[in-house]
Amino acid sequence: MTNRDLEFHAFCLTDTGSRLDRFAAAIAARIKPGDTVVDLGAGSGILSFLACRAGARRVYAIEAGGSIEFARLLAKRNGFQERIEFIANASTLVTLPERVNAIVSDIHDTFGLQMQGLATMTDARDRFLAPGGALIPCRIQLMTAPVEAPDHYQRTIDVWRQQVRGIDLSPLRSLAVNQPTAARIERSQLLGAVVPLTDIDLMHVSRLHTGGATHSDVMRDGTLHGVCGCFVTTLAEGVTMGNLPGESATTNFAQAFFPVESPIAVRAGDRVSIRLETHDGAAARWQIEVTRAGKAVSRFDHSMLHAEALSIEMLRKHAADYRPALTAAGALERDLLDRFDGTHSTAELESWLTTRAGSVLPSAQEAAAFLKHTINRCG
Repeated sequence: MTNRDLEFHAFCLTDTGSRLDRFAAAIAARIKPGDTVVDLGAGSGILSFLACRAGARRVYAIEAGGSIEFARLLAKRNGFQERIEFIANASTLVTLPERVNAIVSDIHDTFGLQMQGLATMTDARDRFLAPGGALIPCRIQLMTAPVEAPDHYQRTIDVWRQQVRGIDLSPLRSLAVNQPTAARIERSQLLGAVVPLTDIDLMHVSRLHTGGATHSDVMRDGTLHGVCGCFVTTLAEGVTMGNLPGESATTNFAQAFFPVESPIAVRAGDRVSIRLETHDGAAARWQIEVTRAGKAVSRFDHSMLHAEALSIEMLRKHAADYRPALTAAGALERDLLDRFDGTHSTAELESWLTTRAGSVLPSAQEAAAFLKHTINRCG
């Protein structure tokens, strides 16, 4: 854990508008005394504590990161430790002794769920939730709008047009323009209305690929720099939160900015057609067409796949006919794992590793780090 972990959770607990009030309202509405609950990606444990206050008999707080230790400390101080079972692991690797009445989670990001958040939610729903149980949140609506964002575009895209100490940075611009970024979009920057792209019904969704096509008519003359992506989440019936530009007081979240290759002047009455697809938040493709009086003015086609700086060697490893063979480091790790049999202490393993590492781990410090990393993953 680092100071940044504390800073992040301080933000989540104190500087996200009415977000926690809305979670508390949804939890109070859906969780009854005696219920069992999973807090998915528990972080500092705040949703677990709200579930306990709503009457939950048992909360399984699942968190793979180090922040679970924050949750333990807060639970002990606030008297919740007897009702919360802390599980320090990825939820996909967890097996629970029972099905639960509700799953609560706040794994949102600027454009809906965090990377792999949809896979995490659907896996937890299918394996942990009892029939008739509740998901909080239960629905996410993804929204888009064409935007004028010259300052953000300069900082994130055109910054790569310059030279630094005589070094031309422009080859990196083609990567940046295929990568969405977080941006604080004001309502005044909107060129058209914020329009729905797609609804994700978390109780029933089965595919990790989501998206849709929509359009927004330009309301004023300006310059199109890209598309804003945002969301409205339904936590429970009548309880929502989101990050629409100018309406993000419920989350204090930034929005997602999907840039276009070349900013284009647009006029009132133009139509911006948007097709945007994502795969579990890990990859996205956005296609944008500007039409004027029914005729195409410009088209853009962007994909995060074009932002990957992949070497030929890395690509070769993804080929169907690739035949992997252990590297020296891989062979060393295999031999180390063979000694993870419950009979060797960490000190003994480090001593063994130091004598056998050779050129793979040329120093005792690297050997110790290698052992720690392997223990964290597999021990």
